[in-house]
Amino acid sequence: MHVGSICKRDVTTITVNTPLTEAARTLCESSSEAIVAIASNVRQPTAVGILTDRDILRALLERGGDVSGARVVDILSRNPLVLSQDEGIEDALSRLRACGVEHAPIVGPGGTLCGTISQREILEHQLQQSA
Repeated sequence: MHVGSICKRDVTTITVNTPLTEAARTLCESSSEAIVAIASNVRQPTAVGILTDRDILRALLERGGDVSGARVVDILSRNPLVLSQDEGIEDALSRLRACGVEHAPIVGPGGTLCGTISQREILEHQLQQSA
């Protein structure tokens, strides 16, 4: 089974140039634990990273609580983990763990964003399958 078959398809996105304060507000208002950063608002978005509440907290701590003027691009990892929708579930979980990240965007053909996945979601799926 592939991660594309179990990933969340309803993805909240922001552009990399979004002010960090706006991104934090978007994350709080969304029902997800992470939002995907995209290069620009286009019909077929390309994922360039993922932003979590932990990333925002880290930025706050590093900047002494002042993130005014900071943009999403300023705190995104430079080499984010992005998984293919065709990647096997076990391989995806191994890669998430090896990179030390909880969430990753899922992309389809041409790098087009199609969902997100987390370690927890994969583990829950595996538990359901073994029950």
